Amino acid sequence: MSAASNDASPHIAIVLSTYNGEAYIAAQLDSLIAQTYKHWRCYIRDDGSKDASIAIVKRYASQDPRFVFLEDQQGNLGVVQAYFYLFNQVNEDYIAACDQDDVWFPEKLERSLTLLKRIETAQKIPALVHTDSAFVDSQLHSIRDKFIGKRGLKSGLNGIIIANSVQGGSILFNRALNNESRKISARLPYDYHLGMIAELTGARGFISDKMLYYRQHNSSSIALNDAKLEQHTNSDISATLQVSLSNYRHVKQDFNALNWTASAKKQVSDYLYLFEGSSKLKKLYILLKNQYAFYRRKDLLNLIVLILKHKNLLALANTK
Repeated sequence: MSAASNDASPHIAIVLSTYNGEAYIAAQLDSLIAQTYKHWRCYIRDDGSKDASIAIVKRYASQDPRFVFLEDQQGNLGVVQAYFYLFNQVNEDYIAACDQDDVWFPEKLERSLTLLKRIETAQKIPALVHTDSAFVDSQLHSIRDKFIGKRGLKSGLNGIIIANSVQGGSILFNRALNNESRKISARLPYDYHLGMIAELTGARGFISDKMLYYRQHNSSSIALNDAKLEQHTNSDISATLQVSLSNYRHVKQDFNALNWTASAKKQVSDYLYLFEGSSKLKKLYILLKNQYAFYRRKDLLNLIVLILKHKNLLALANTK
């Protein structure tokens, strides 16, 4: 029986931050209406749009009471802080992040909730589920079949600590994880922040099937970030690896306020040794033993070369 047909099904808070999204937001809102899981409310906050985004949202809200437009005096928060703000404005037991440019597949919520309820267990431990997506252009034509791919299949903390596979617009997480998230400063993108906390204190689940179209266009975050990376890449290190290493200080300084699981403590200890340790052989052993997920294979090879050269990874980790 579909979860959507069960009157006792929990409500999901879908949170959506809009910013100059008039070109694509209607398609996303239509995909929410088409979800097989019907027990949701979508809380939408605009982050300072200069186009017709607000008018479109208000039209949907007037036609379907599950769409709730939030007005405040916060001004422009930026995409990361806008979502952290929204996570703290809702009271539902489950929260899904939604990007204005994407289009969800009909079973996205239903399948994500089924897995999340299983991994959070009866104890309701902090838990998060994320999915893969079809990587498409502005017209939903395929750029590549899957955005995350095999990288997402690597379970445990080692699957995300170097190369984050948690795509923000795909996530569903529970209240316990949201409560843990509030204990520490949010300095990282919300997907990596929440994914790390889930691994450190609870559980993370991945659905390898595509559950949404991840739309890319000239003003999308991936396109803009890739351009910035190409301009600021250290010639000795690939751009994606440089981003990964720069997260070291956040892992070491910010997340230690949480109550880590025993397995997470060991995995973080190994990760930190890659930066702080003195033995090349031990570092190489850690790399081989943990089989970390990397964005690209050449990032792993690049890191091996850096270790063999006894390059100071701490210096690289402090690179902006």
